[in-house]
Amino acid sequence: MPPVKKRAPKAAPRRRKAAAPPPPEVNESSVDASSVVLGLVMVLAVIVAGAALMGGSMSRIGGHFSGTVDNIATSMGFGVADVSIIGLEQNPRRAALVAEMAEVQPGDNMFRADPHKIRRRVLATGQVTDARVYRFWPNQILIHAAPAQASAVWYNGTEWQVVDSLGRIMEGVQAGDYADLVRLSGAAAPDGVPALLRVLDGVEGLEAHLSYAERVSRRRWNIKLRNGVLIKLPTDHSVGRATTELAAFEASADLTSRSLSQIDLRVPGKTFLKPKELTGAGEAPAES
Repeated sequence: MPPVKKRAPKAAPRRRKAAAPPPPEVNESSVDASSVVLGLVMVLAVIVAGAALMGGSMSRIGGHFSGTVDNIATSMGFGVADVSIIGLEQNPRRAALVAEMAEVQPGDNMFRADPHKIRRRVLATGQVTDARVYRFWPNQILIHAAPAQASAVWYNGTEWQVVDSLGRIMEGVQAGDYADLVRLSGAAAPDGVPALLRVLDGVEGLEAHLSYAERVSRRRWNIKLRNGVLIKLPTDHSVGRATTELAAFEASADLTSRSLSQIDLRVPGKTFLKPKELTGAGEAPAES
């Protein structure tokens, strides 16, 4: 029997060599950005070195740099072309003061015209109760102002001043133009104007009978009517209650027209009336 031929073992397959990893990709944008930053740093270094050699200062460098930026912004169309003020058309003098204090001029860099800073400067004039500032790109500034309403005139001991509804002195306004407004006296009287106006608005016809209002101890009001009646109000935080009581009494008994010398509303829930015929020298209680 012929011998069985053994098959030769198959040769093991050769392993392929792993491909070499590709070279890392280069981010061209990052290279460009780095180059720009490096270039700016180099330019700034040269400027500083040059200024040092010429005896300059960093403040002067900052000023020149700031001016350059402003010129660039203006040349690109981002310079203020117009500043408009809406809401003060009826009072050119007040509008002029607001425009001056806004500190924004045609030609200024629009990027430096911060609406929040402009608003704070406008409110600080005391000519408006509120203001909104808008930047309309590329070159328009709009200031929408809510004018402060003149509500009273106050004698501060040397001169008359106009006070608005928030109790602020209205600078640049002539008291002689508002002779028909409520007259105030007493230290710090403007601070109490909002409380006083609340009473006058809450009692129908009261303002028409008012002669003047006197601030007492910087915390409350005495109201003097034209017929001689003195109304003593409580402290400012209680005028809401006093207004309600006075309005109710006025509606039912017409107190402001009766022969009274005094109406005292300082005690909660009680109203003290003093007839004119009982008034004598030294009878009035001490002010508080």
